[in-house]
Amino acid sequence: MEHGWNKRRFFNERPMLWGILGTLLGALLAVRLGAALLWGLGLLAVGLGAFLLWRGKIVYALPLLLGLLLLRGAVLPGVRVVPGEYEVCGTLIDDPEREKGETRAVLGRVTLDGRRVPGALALRIPYDAALAYGDALALRAQVAPEEGGAAVGLSTVLYGAEARGSIRVSEGRADPLYGWALFCRQRLEAAADALFSDQAGPAKGMLFGDKDDIHYLTFRAYQRSGLLHLLTVSGLHVGVVCGAALQLIRGRRKWLRFGLSLAVVGLFCLLTGLSPSSLRAAIMLLIVRFSHLLDRQDDPISQIGFALWALLMVNPYLLTSMGFCLSFGSVWSLACLTKPLLDLLGGRRESLRGLLAGSLSVCLGIAPLLSRADGVVSLMGVPLSLLALPAAPLFLIPGWIAVLLYLVFPGAARVVALLPQGVLYYLDALSRLAPVSGLTVPPAGGVALGLWFTGMLFVSEYFLPNGRRPAYLGWGLLMAGTLVWFLA
Repeated sequence: MEHGWNKRRFFNERPMLWGILGTLLGALLAVRLGAALLWGLGLLAVGLGAFLLWRGKIVYALPLLLGLLLLRGAVLPGVRVVPGEYEVCGTLIDDPEREKGETRAVLGRVTLDGRRVPGALALRIPYDAALAYGDALALRAQVAPEEGGAAVGLSTVLYGAEARGSIRVSEGRADPLYGWALFCRQRLEAAADALFSDQAGPAKGMLFGDKDDIHYLTFRAYQRSGLLHLLTVSGLHVGVVCGAALQLIRGRRKWLRFGLSLAVVGLFCLLTGLSPSSLRAAIMLLIVRFSHLLDRQDDPISQIGFALWALLMVNPYLLTSMGFCLSFGSVWSLACLTKPLLDLLGGRRESLRGLLAGSLSVCLGIAPLLSRADGVVSLMGVPLSLLALPAAPLFLIPGWIAVLLYLVFPGAARVVALLPQGVLYYLDALSRLAPVSGLTVPPAGGVALGLWFTGMLFVSEYFLPNGRRPAYLGWGLLMAGTLVWFLA
């Protein structure tokens, strides 16, 4: 049979389904329980998981990954922060931004009154400050916990602060590799500014995931139209860039193709600031390439589960970032709903049906998460995505070529940039076709989210994959999730 369906799987998806549940539970508990309880429960869960693994039980991944996440949380700083004024010390983990007479910076390795706290701190300084990546700061600041902390690289912003008075600056401990990546990114962003002029904000969003220079009205237009995912580096961007690079090496040289994939994806993640969405896509893509290297069958659920576990092991607080949740929610819905929607759509135009099913599955999958973000769900996401997604590679590939070429031959780069410039104007015109306001909905609660994403799994081919799965159970859970969402 074609497409490798007779090949052995690189993972067995049934344990990884349990592993996803263990990962989510472990991350939630790791950021909420005390260290003593985390040590006890974590050791107990790891021991149980090791015993089940020895006995060959498929549910071993649930307690094993749960225990590993609990033990990871036990070694994180666990100080609870109440709003107030503190003596803040930390190191700049990103380039500071200067705008309208103030400076915004993100601090890592944060201590408040000498006590280490988890996560990163978004610092607002009400004047221009001469700061650079890697500087160590000491200052007095008003600190408060942040709602829905954003992810900055592998750190999560958990607190916001406003400086009070002067700042003491000294040399800090900076990661030289990440510093080099930021330097390269600055050069490439300057090239994007020169090449795309008034569309430089969306261009940098699609190329580097940097949305800071996108005008508010443009950002809202992409958000209302359901095209905001184009401005966030994700699996689409990573896959297009890596696929274009792999066209340079054809044939059966599998190890060389895998090595090139590893190099391209690693550099791409560095230049996009190690965003969780790009790292998630990179991990999944490398698992796919490695499974092809070993002649194994792809297993999307296992790829999602491993990427989720790997990132949350580094930082369990990423689960509190809405961008992180949207990233995984979109690929979960894509994996679970695409095939059932294809079966429902019918027809003969397979490519068009695939694009429609993929767009519809992503829009359905992230709808309850978007309701928690801003309370608005786009009504135009599916039709506009059908028009926008085919154009994305026409921007990404020549766009990257143009910004890289600009560093050497600016004149040639301006010629190459003509095509991505046209694509950007096309996408901007599409984003403005959406109505001024979307569908206003109440925020989905935890029970609704659980029913919603469990229903997706039960609808998919990964639930009871013996041909006797009751698909109506999954659709029923989705309906129940919808009712709880709107009526609770």
